[in-house]
Amino acid sequence: MCRAQPVMGLLMSLLLMILPELVFAELRPDQIVILANQNSHESGSVARHYAKKRGIPGSHIVNVDTSTQETISRKDYEEFILEPLRKALETRKLSSKICVLVTTFGIPLRVKAPSPSPQEKSWRQDAKAWRKSAGEFLQELTDRVMAIATSERFSQESRDAEDGQWDQRASESLIQRLNQATQEAYQRVERLSDDEERSAQLHLLEKTIKQIYGLAGQVQIAQHAEGKGATADDIPLSSFLAKLRSAEQMLALFQASPSDKSRELAYRVAQEHFGVMGVLRLANREVQQFGYEQADASVDSELSLLWWDRASGHPSGKLPNPWYAWYPESSRDQMMGLPVLLVSRLDAPTSALAKQLVDHAVRAEQDGLVGNAYFDARGMDSEQPLSYGHYDRDIRNLSELVRNLSAYPVILENTQKRFNQPGDAPDVALYVGWYRLRHYEDAFTFLPGSIGYHIASGEAVSLRDPIERGWCKNALERGITATLGPIGEPYLDAFPLPTQFFGLLLTGRYSLVEAFYLTSRHVSWRMVLVGDPLYNPWKDGRFAEKVKASGVLRLESWPIPPSERDFPDPVRMRKIMNEERTRILSRLSSSAGR
Repeated sequence: MCRAQPVMGLLMSLLLMILPELVFAELRPDQIVILANQNSHESGSVARHYAKKRGIPGSHIVNVDTSTQETISRKDYEEFILEPLRKALETRKLSSKICVLVTTFGIPLRVKAPSPSPQEKSWRQDAKAWRKSAGEFLQELTDRVMAIATSERFSQESRDAEDGQWDQRASESLIQRLNQATQEAYQRVERLSDDEERSAQLHLLEKTIKQIYGLAGQVQIAQHAEGKGATADDIPLSSFLAKLRSAEQMLALFQASPSDKSRELAYRVAQEHFGVMGVLRLANREVQQFGYEQADASVDSELSLLWWDRASGHPSGKLPNPWYAWYPESSRDQMMGLPVLLVSRLDAPTSALAKQLVDHAVRAEQDGLVGNAYFDARGMDSEQPLSYGHYDRDIRNLSELVRNLSAYPVILENTQKRFNQPGDAPDVALYVGWYRLRHYEDAFTFLPGSIGYHIASGEAVSLRDPIERGWCKNALERGITATLGPIGEPYLDAFPLPTQFFGLLLTGRYSLVEAFYLTSRHVSWRMVLVGDPLYNPWKDGRFAEKVKASGVLRLESWPIPPSERDFPDPVRMRKIMNEERTRILSRLSSSAGR
């Protein structure tokens, strides 16, 4: 869970100039490594079965000496899974060749959040003190802006955060009120007929904005002045923006390598460039960072960052997935830094069922995926992106897409009723639906090759516990071939949008694991994909043009498959990046200390 994208962006230009590129063709068996647990005979059996079925070299099976329990501590994850896997790939000269990792039955499913060290506990308390003082001062400044705006509405709303709980949500809420109040204040000042009063009020407003936002406030003032045909302080806006970008990179570096000195410098940079609001946001990030409040994850999602060092950032929560095809390309390139592996799991309540995932995938590719397509929506709608209504409408859009481009019988349930009784959903080929939380309803019979997921929290808390009620374990037990779900609370946007995930799969241009990573917004998070990563039931491309013509994907061109992207050697790249990071951090510390 390394928070380091701005750091990576700072180093990438240099690295890509000096390192040779590695070119992947389409996803091949020799680009896959299988991870097995040497303490589980069944784990090794699943690994060997998969290697044989898909023609993966035996040297690509890596055995690690780790727990067979589904949950593992952060310390044990790093000591017994992460580091041994890295060393094995380097020793076998596979580090530059691998883009897909397969975990198997017997490999832990979840990794716990780290426990804060005494130093981190101390830093967290200090961050809370910064948050309290910044929040209180920010409230005073906000009241000043609202007084200039002379709006009773703003004045009353400004009391909402007076309980002192200046967490991120309260901060963002206050920012919205500030933006409104600032607009109102500018409008009122401009309406003043007395020149002297207008000048005094404008001076007070802009002074307050600078205190709230620092140099970023100066940008706001400059933009307002430009909009009025004036020039603020005769400094080009581009100069302000360049300084802010540099400050963001400095903050990322300081946070990636926390120490008493780097924290002192970080707060200094935050206050100068982003004002009291910047200090408040930095304090909120540190409270989360050093408390590890959202630092648990699926083992598989953590393994996506196999080549990332702890020095690259800090395990404190989800990261943007650079493979997500709907992020701007420039942002994806900056996020990538080091290679992000595609990880899928061959796991189920029994090792026999785990092997069946492979057998059924191969069978469906050979004979064709047949059956019905079931979509369980709730009749909701919303224009707000990534809302419940947005996802619900997307399920309906997918049902329409499948109905229009294929011969699959489509059954759409668009009310609060669910497929919840035995016999409601026979012969399943495809399924997406919601919402019964962690309470599998035995309505489905799955055909070989079937793919489906249930949008709800905690549906993959366990894949082996006999009394587990979640979707994933129970669907696997009943024969589904590929599914996905969360090991905890992932929040709605962690689930792929159904039209995106199935839309890419239906083109036949992407395997199961590629479609999952191209449509997932986060890595180092709580989601897990279960199934054969090579599975591609529509690889003949019969639906590709119809999917493209439908416009449902809202993409100008097909995403480049991850297996075809270019990467430098991750081992050499990591070494150079660490050296460069140390050099830059030393230089920044020296210059900031003067």
